Amino acid sequence: MGDEADETDEASEERGKRREKALGRVRKFVETYVAKGKYGLYPEAEVVENVIQGLTDNLVEHGRMYCPCAPVEESKTKGSAMVCPCVPHHADIARQGYCDCALFASRDFVAQEALKKRR
Repeated sequence: MGDEADETDEASEERGKRREKALGRVRKFVETYVAKGKYGLYPEAEVVENVIQGLTDNLVEHGRMYCPCAPVEESKTKGSAMVCPCVPHHADIARQGYCDCALFASRDFVAQEALKKRR
């Protein structure tokens, strides 16, 4: 019985290491995309963190950063279209100021939200 517990602990530890590596990869991607692109992060840190965790879960479980705002199985049928940054995110941001996942937002939207918080 001890060997089974050791294997479970090892498997759990390995999953944890994979997840930490994936989380680092997602954070680096998000940071780079914002630094080099025309969008900022959605102005609520808790929301952004939830999306980052969802992207990480999808990367670990499915091998790709599928947008967590859409069902993964449906996203898989669309090829790379729903892998972050997804194809529709530009149109989402143009329409409402932020992507449907609420990860990326226009710089204008971010500035407007900051003004609202100061009032």
